[in-house]
Amino acid sequence: MDEIQVPAWSAPYRLAVALRLLRVRKINIISILGVMLGVAAIIVVMAVMDGFQLELRTMIRGTLSDLIVEVQPDRIGSYEEIRKAVEKVPGVRAATLQLHNFAAVPARDEKVKDIHGGRQNYLPIRIVGVLPQDEARVSQVLESMRPAEGQPDDPFEVEAGPGEYIPEEMPRVVLSSWMARKLGRGFHLKVGQRITLITLEAAEDTNGGGPQRYQVNSKEAVISRIYKSGNSEFDQLHAYVDFTRTGGAFFADREGVVAELRVKLDDYERAAEMREAVARAVGRFDPSVSDYPEYYVQTWEERQHNLLRAVNNEKFLLAFVLFFIVVVACFAIFATLTMTVVEKTRDIGVLRALGATPGGICSIFMLNGTLVGLIGAALGYGLGLLVANNVNPIREFLRGRFGWDIFPSEIYLFDEIPTHINHPVAFWFAFCAAATALLFAVIPSVRAARLQPVRALRYE
Repeated sequence: MDEIQVPAWSAPYRLAVALRLLRVRKINIISILGVMLGVAAIIVVMAVMDGFQLELRTMIRGTLSDLIVEVQPDRIGSYEEIRKAVEKVPGVRAATLQLHNFAAVPARDEKVKDIHGGRQNYLPIRIVGVLPQDEARVSQVLESMRPAEGQPDDPFEVEAGPGEYIPEEMPRVVLSSWMARKLGRGFHLKVGQRITLITLEAAEDTNGGGPQRYQVNSKEAVISRIYKSGNSEFDQLHAYVDFTRTGGAFFADREGVVAELRVKLDDYERAAEMREAVARAVGRFDPSVSDYPEYYVQTWEERQHNLLRAVNNEKFLLAFVLFFIVVVACFAIFATLTMTVVEKTRDIGVLRALGATPGGICSIFMLNGTLVGLIGAALGYGLGLLVANNVNPIREFLRGRFGWDIFPSEIYLFDEIPTHINHPVAFWFAFCAAATALLFAVIPSVRAARLQPVRALRYE
């Protein structure tokens, strides 16, 4: 049996025969379309997922800070000293304090009617106490609290309407648009309306050292602003108050309060090494922080690790699944070349009798499979870029023409489909598609190269 030589890809007759096979075998069009659609689908999905991931990271980082330090609530009185100590650490731009307490807001469900007109539900929320001047230096939370018409610029102040009176001591609370709709009992709550917040406070110990008892404390608050950060986790849970003013009423009992120091860095890339320095600065006031920095000091990525990891895993899982479209198309290439070898056995024998080497015969079919893969990958790359760059006009066309919204903003929290095309990654997927087509062409090509001239000529 002859040795299979290394294909000489530059031989003119090999390319001519491969192009003729590509032209006369119309079934190659199906293989080209399969590779094209597979590559285009991967590029579009990866562009949307990359855009979604970037927007999500931007929103999360806007509502959090670079470093989050948990401190004991009894150290709140030393806040100014702690802040100054942390801001003296080289690489720290700013720091601020946040207080967190859990509460519940009563809401009536109009969908379930009873003798009282509706079923009473309770929406759990987290009351976040901030210092507006300092918070603006470490996060973008306040930027999403835009004033309503006729309302002051201060998000924690509200202008009473005609005939209304708002006591000065009544807490001012900033709700998310999602909460305002959820609590609205059939309509959207507006600025100036009042809600009831229910918290738990430690009761006096009357059990002689027994289990701690709590009492329900109900406070009426007025909505001073409605915000929409775009971070669904925050919008569905967080309500903001200024704890140095009327909002301090929610944190009078330190029993259930969580205190966090939010730190903004000059360079987030140095967050890992800055963790130790910040922990040492806070440790002078709260030794537990410096003793266990990995527990008490977290980056925003560590705080949202599960969500970020889930989005990243979903992106690569979709790419992996969609690549099977390319694999199926490559199976079509394999089947087409196998049938071609069987049908062209006599022609292969003629070429061998005229002096074609086994390597030359192998290269003809390898070139045929490679051309199918390259053409499909190139067309898919172009189609994928075209669709990814025009995905929002396509969405508007489908919504206007058929009433089908492929990206509902109330679900994904974006007004437009975010896209980000990573050209090296897109090119890499196109290259892998062409390489896969070449790989699936190997077996039929080797089979054609191993045909003996005499047997091939006696085939018919």
